[in-house]
Amino acid sequence: MLAGAFVVASAAIPMLGSIYIVFMANMILMYVVLAIGLDILLGRAGQFAFAHTAFFGIGIYATSLVNIATGLPFYLTIPIGACIAGLVGALIALPATRLKHLYLGLATFAFAEVAQWVFNNWEEVTGGANGLRFQPSQTGFGEITNDLEAYPFVLAIAVFMVWITRNLELSKLGRSMEAIKESEHAATASGISVNRTKAIAFTISAVYAGVAGGMFTLFQSYVHPDVLGFDTLVLVLSMIVIGGIGTLPGVIVGVVLLGLLPEVMRGLESYQEFIYGIILIGVLMFMPRGIWGRVLSLRDSMGSRKPEGKITASQGEES
Repeated sequence: MLAGAFVVASAAIPMLGSIYIVFMANMILMYVVLAIGLDILLGRAGQFAFAHTAFFGIGIYATSLVNIATGLPFYLTIPIGACIAGLVGALIALPATRLKHLYLGLATFAFAEVAQWVFNNWEEVTGGANGLRFQPSQTGFGEITNDLEAYPFVLAIAVFMVWITRNLELSKLGRSMEAIKESEHAATASGISVNRTKAIAFTISAVYAGVAGGMFTLFQSYVHPDVLGFDTLVLVLSMIVIGGIGTLPGVIVGVVLLGLLPEVMRGLESYQEFIYGIILIGVLMFMPRGIWGRVLSLRDSMGSRKPEGKITASQGEES
């Protein structure tokens, strides 16, 4: 129901008429896909990996460079960029998934730092510290030149990725990821190939990041390596923790909340990081399962309450 309301609300955005609102909607939809990708790895497979922004950057640069080199329509360049990100993710997953907890986090964070160095220094490909300017994305019938033209395609991609995620949740692979998160030993005893499932989750997460990177090129005209740094990782991680890690509606709630928060706090730019920190600490202390987890808890508690029955005359006589 929440996903349906989200789609309806998103479809109504262009009717509001403001280009800036459409730009914000594009950003939020992109972050939905990016955050879902991280949640698949962290919230569903239970893997503490922090290379997500690196795959996001690979998706951006790969999609843009393929577009510049070939002029293919975006529905081909974005899958190509996502596949490149997924391939790199699969190569990193092979050794990384043999590590656990802190060691996995450190290894993937190191890879993210290496990727950041490449984005900043490989000037012939990425433009280096000057950044890379995109060529307008092609539709097969023309170019996408502004946010309003990009919005229907960004929305369609986001809805498609949410639909894929929902099917993944119900699949055997999705259940295997959940089993690994709960207990690797129990998952192994159940016949699940733990390392293989981890590698698949890692690769799928990288593909989602690559798709989000391709979406970025549809409505943006330029990327700088600073966009792909640690701050973006913290923002996306905060989105899934505040919304409700391991839940699709929770991820959407977290993305929308933190995506709109800068607009709500306009004029308080110098206090934004402080307010982000207070919100994150408050959620961790009082809603450890996130906003959506709290909503589910309230629903369950209300459903468990049974109305008190009235005492009938016959019961009164018996007593």
